[in-house]
Amino acid sequence: MSELVGRILKDLYDYRGAELLQEPQTLQLLLEDLCPDESKAIRLILLGLARHVPQRLQVGDTQALATVMQGLSAELQQHHQLNPRFGSWIVETWAAAISLLPLTLDPHNIFAEAAEEYRNALRIVLASGALTEPLRQELETLGRQLLLSDQDTARIESEVRQDLEQRQRLGGQPSMASLLLPPLENDLGMRFVRIESGSYLMGSPAYELHREADETLHPVSLSQAFALQTTTVTQKQWEVVLGANPSDFKGANQPVENVSWNDVVTRFLPRLNEMGMGSYRLPTEAEWEYAARAGSWHAYYQRDDASLLDSFAWYTNNSRFQTHPVAQKQPNAWGLYDMNGNVWEWCQDWYNGPHSNEPQTDPTGPARGLGRVMRGGSWFCNAPSCRAATRGYMPPETRIRLIGFRLVRELDQLLD
Repeated sequence: MSELVGRILKDLYDYRGAELLQEPQTLQLLLEDLCPDESKAIRLILLGLARHVPQRLQVGDTQALATVMQGLSAELQQHHQLNPRFGSWIVETWAAAISLLPLTLDPHNIFAEAAEEYRNALRIVLASGALTEPLRQELETLGRQLLLSDQDTARIESEVRQDLEQRQRLGGQPSMASLLLPPLENDLGMRFVRIESGSYLMGSPAYELHREADETLHPVSLSQAFALQTTTVTQKQWEVVLGANPSDFKGANQPVENVSWNDVVTRFLPRLNEMGMGSYRLPTEAEWEYAARAGSWHAYYQRDDASLLDSFAWYTNNSRFQTHPVAQKQPNAWGLYDMNGNVWEWCQDWYNGPHSNEPQTDPTGPARGLGRVMRGGSWFCNAPSCRAATRGYMPPETRIRLIGFRLVRELDQLLD
């Protein structure tokens, strides 16, 4: 990723000092040797060096630095016909390398962001009508500014066309959650958002990075509205129902974990359903993915890359290898928190390999399988395991600190 090159550049500068700035060929060879897959980032760093960015940043005045950085970014954008994100990245990366700015450890893959920007622009154009010659020329200009090769843009266009055609052919139009209605809340503080019936394409397209063979793309229709808990069940909520808290990472508002599918279905749910606050169950796998996508067809809810995942999920990049209190990250468009990361979530279904590619209505999974489905990824997962289509499973008796659950509240006639 592009931030890796910045870290290595700083290490090289710390070791070689200012003499490195006089040796562009040496710098290029070192970076190519240490980061062989980062040719675009290396190109940008060398562009900055050719424009004497590191020398011109050393103004000796902290207040003036921001103005100088802004001016250098604009100069690079204009002189090299770059997208603004690249001009800013060059200047910020060099500023961090020479210790004028702190080195950020946050992932910021500007090239994945650039490809996503081009993909979204192309999708809008193709969805609205024919790709005319003037529009194609505008897209070609955008592609050059985003440092996309002809091979890159051709691949993206093929993927977008295939995706749009498949969605048009198969159908699959997600409905909307009833966002104008307040969440339903029971006496335990469990909040539920009503999600209307609808249809969507479950699984992942063939071009999605890191997709697995069991994510077969297929149309799914959900004929009934349902109410899904806005967070995973917390330790406090578990304790009110069953008493002892089995979680390894203690915290009243942290997700309960270290609970098996059997614990949830044979102990927690029967007791909760006896408390007179409605009828509850685990979501089906199809309901879970429908809600997680919230009308989006992207791999990570809003995007096909993970550049914004930190805003929505606790995972290996930011979790410090533990769970965190629920609802601390941004919700998705339907008001659901932590659908990515924090803890895997048990679903109702058995797992028994890849989906069928046939259309399904209200699927509940196979009659038996290798284990019970779990979805969403966890604090211990990398970004690809937090994609909307990622599937996991474990034997139903499994108790580990990675898995929790959220509930569906059945909608009775008063709520319909």
